[in-house]
Amino acid sequence: MKDALGYYDILHIEQYADVDTIKKAYRDLAKIWHPDYNKDPNATDIFQQLSVAYDILSNDKSRLVYDLLSLVYYKENYPDTDSMTPFVDEQEGVNIRAVKLEMIKAWFSGYKISSDTQIVNYTKAIRLNFLIAFVDWLIGWWHPKAFFANIKAISGNFLHPISSCDTFRVFIHNMIAYAKDGHYVEATKCGLLAKRFASAEDAKLIDRFLQTFNVKTLAPKPWNIALLKAVQLVIPLILVILFSFPLAKKYTNLSESELWNIFAAKDEIDYYQQVKFGNGGESVDDVVVGKIISIPVDKSDNSKLYHLIKTSKIMYGPSSDFDTIKTLAKSTTVRLTGYTPDNVWARVMIDNGETGFVYFEDIAQGIGSEIPFGSAIID
Repeated sequence: MKDALGYYDILHIEQYADVDTIKKAYRDLAKIWHPDYNKDPNATDIFQQLSVAYDILSNDKSRLVYDLLSLVYYKENYPDTDSMTPFVDEQEGVNIRAVKLEMIKAWFSGYKISSDTQIVNYTKAIRLNFLIAFVDWLIGWWHPKAFFANIKAISGNFLHPISSCDTFRVFIHNMIAYAKDGHYVEATKCGLLAKRFASAEDAKLIDRFLQTFNVKTLAPKPWNIALLKAVQLVIPLILVILFSFPLAKKYTNLSESELWNIFAAKDEIDYYQQVKFGNGGESVDDVVVGKIISIPVDKSDNSKLYHLIKTSKIMYGPSSDFDTIKTLAKSTTVRLTGYTPDNVWARVMIDNGETGFVYFEDIAQGIGSEIPFGSAIID
């Protein structure tokens, strides 16, 4: 759990401290830093900080609000809770999301990368995903340096058509803002939506907050993320159709056996391994390995979350001869993205988005340690 404004740290207490512990910590520190007895020039400021932290943490309601906002805000952007208002969209109530997509406009003399977070309803999200894909696919390539940046932008937009972290922030913010104004049905709906993006521990905090007004209502219908991804493929699909006519004409006169030789699936795939040496040098070693059976990455599918049953090395390839990407501690949660046909090696995604291989026998299904906020393995 985070401590956005450092209140727990100011009182030198753990974040799970009970009220008696909080009171004792405040009394002990207040005796030390009271400006009537402490002549340190910073004594007044420190005493005031102690008083503010105690006022917030000694009250169950204000402490719960602080703990929730600390999940999604930092000191630099922490909101004034007395003047909080909900993020809204004029055509939708609580069922909104934060969309942050990268758009690249390129011309022969230069290019421009822009991204902006917009809080929108589902209809606007579809339109926004389509328009940015339109720009990226048609005018994002016309500068050498923009080419690879555009590939990264297009793949990032497709994999993450909404910003999970920003959306979680919107729902937590709105839940508290609606409750402050007495709109408890809207607050409850926001809380139920927020739980879809929360860890198990964070969900318990949300439930505690919702129990303070105990309103029975259903969560709004979840968004169809697959459709948001699909609209980004309309432009490339049109381009494929347009360019397929010359290819179709070329292959029209080929025999059936010739066509099969061109399009037959390979039993093996080329696997290019970056080899790193102890002296800091590196090379690329291309080897042929058995085909990897891939599992589509759906970050809302918790059934593909596994955890390490012991401290394990994540390898670049499905062999102990490959270099190690990272060594992860026991109980670290990872996402399964594929496996070798012999079920010896599992391909997994780790928190920073990298994928590597670990022995299948070293993982077990289910969430282990708490997944860090912002992890790439979940929405």
